[in-house]
Amino acid sequence: MLPYLPEIAKLGAGIELGSYGLIGVQSEQNWETRFRLHQAVRAQFQGTIAIHGPFIGMEYGHVDYLIQEVVQRRMDMTFEAAVNLEASRVVLHSGYKVENELFKLQDSWLKKNIEFWQQEIRRWAEAGIEIVLENDIDKSPDLLVRLVNAVDNPFLGLCMDIGHQHVFSKLDAVEWVRRMDQRLRHIHLHDNDRSGDNHWSIGRGTIDFEPFYKALIERVPQATISLEVEDQMEVKMGDLRKVADYFALK
Repeated sequence: MLPYLPEIAKLGAGIELGSYGLIGVQSEQNWETRFRLHQAVRAQFQGTIAIHGPFIGMEYGHVDYLIQEVVQRRMDMTFEAAVNLEASRVVLHSGYKVENELFKLQDSWLKKNIEFWQQEIRRWAEAGIEIVLENDIDKSPDLLVRLVNAVDNPFLGLCMDIGHQHVFSKLDAVEWVRRMDQRLRHIHLHDNDRSGDNHWSIGRGTIDFEPFYKALIERVPQATISLEVEDQMEVKMGDLRKVADYFALK
């Protein structure tokens, strides 16, 4: 990434730093290595920084009190990293799991998550860091909308991952934008063909981006976009240039 920082800055783009969720969580050393790499990026980049936090096993309203303690510890580590890297935003998965569907725990999930975030968001707000909750296997945005509405803190918003929406939801992307409305602060952009969460380059899969882009411009023009394409850096930069050009022309 480091050789591309000048062009990213020239485009007026920010950076979303990740790999805590699949790499950093594997050991204390892995977490520290990832953090040090991000410190090196921050030292050379003065633009906006977001962080994608851990997500495997991160259920904020988990029924098991022992797991609640582990989740809170990870949140503490993520908060420390975000403050030290001077991040303005942290992206976290919703924590909604398939068990909620199997055991009809939707109401319980919502209640426990409201309680968690009403307390947790306070320190993030005091630090000036926004949390955006990202859809994962969520079939609709409705529970997340209810959660954000109930917490009612300007530092808690939503992130829409269009790749996840394409795989897991029967609602189209435009309807997701409509329902999230002003709660939608951030977008994760990548492509797939519904066979899995493939994180392909834009245009390689079957997502229809044009109506989605138009909905963003019409309803939430202030929302920011992160490319989550898993490919060579030059492919990512090509997608970044295309997306930047599209929105610059609108």
